[in-house]
Amino acid sequence: MKNWPKLAFLILVFLLVLNLTGCGGGKQNTEGEKKDPSNTNRIVSASGPIGSGWYPMSVLIGDIWMDSIEGLNVSVIEGGGIGNIKMINEGIDAQVGLTFASDFADAINNRGPFKEGKYDSIMILGALYPTFWNIGVLDKSPIQKVEDILGRTLLPGNPGDTGETTFQRILEVHGLTYDDIKKSGGQISFGSYADGANMLKDGIVDMVFFGGSPNVTSLTEVDATNPVRVIPLSEEALKKLGEMGFGYTVDMKIPAGTYKNLKKDVPCLVTMGIMVVNKNMDEETVYKLTKSLWENVDRIKKEQPVRGKWFSAENGYKKVFDPKYIHPGALRYYKEVGVTG
Repeated sequence: MKNWPKLAFLILVFLLVLNLTGCGGGKQNTEGEKKDPSNTNRIVSASGPIGSGWYPMSVLIGDIWMDSIEGLNVSVIEGGGIGNIKMINEGIDAQVGLTFASDFADAINNRGPFKEGKYDSIMILGALYPTFWNIGVLDKSPIQKVEDILGRTLLPGNPGDTGETTFQRILEVHGLTYDDIKKSGGQISFGSYADGANMLKDGIVDMVFFGGSPNVTSLTEVDATNPVRVIPLSEEALKKLGEMGFGYTVDMKIPAGTYKNLKKDVPCLVTMGIMVVNKNMDEETVYKLTKSLWENVDRIKKEQPVRGKWFSAENGYKKVFDPKYIHPGALRYYKEVGVTG
């Protein structure tokens, strides 16, 4: 027993060495995979917040990829259009994910929230479905056009998000700024879609600006008891926005019937939701991801019918900001199925 302290010490040292060796090796492997965008086995997909339309869509696409590509593991994390670009450009915390075409255009041109840094490590897998920007007011409101917001209260979303940036550009082509609204006696409020819808219903704000597919769920809830109306954008305003290189789609409309008193289609600004990837992801992997996505459109349409109805390989190629930014692996698939002509 007199040698017991020495024996116990040796056992303890052995266990510590064993533990450190095991933990160290595992940590190196995990971090190595996480930091290598070309890894073909583990992918992190950046989505939107839980509760957003992007999150269940990302989970569904991740499931499709794992079911179709042997040995692939996909993890979905919360994110947002602007943050996702920054993460995927680095390729550390995420290697694929969703964003808006307008955010992508801003990133590669170092505009808006992307003025700092270089965004040359992000490419496009394909366009998925459109987000229709709803300029919403109560149906009983006297507001008929964007300029009527002068002297009234506007809620364009949260500061710095895609919608808020987009509405400032809409104001710009109408010759207006936030300062003009404030100087006219109006106010700018910020908040979530749920906040804005409640404030619109209660008469606290006069106009909101939200993206939907094409309806905005929170506006639909308001519409059930307080009919809403969507303010149209003029042909001239849409033309200007289309010519400014912001990555918007300007030839689509919010369909009649989207809200109960909406009797005709409403011209609006549209931003395509796109899937982006780190450019260092190897071509074969991106080819497989692209092929798997578009060959399972029927499943997407079944499980996500509102958004899935827009999915097609042809739109995936033709509705991107600019085809020259499509990853070579994805482009290989689009050429293979003949949608690049």
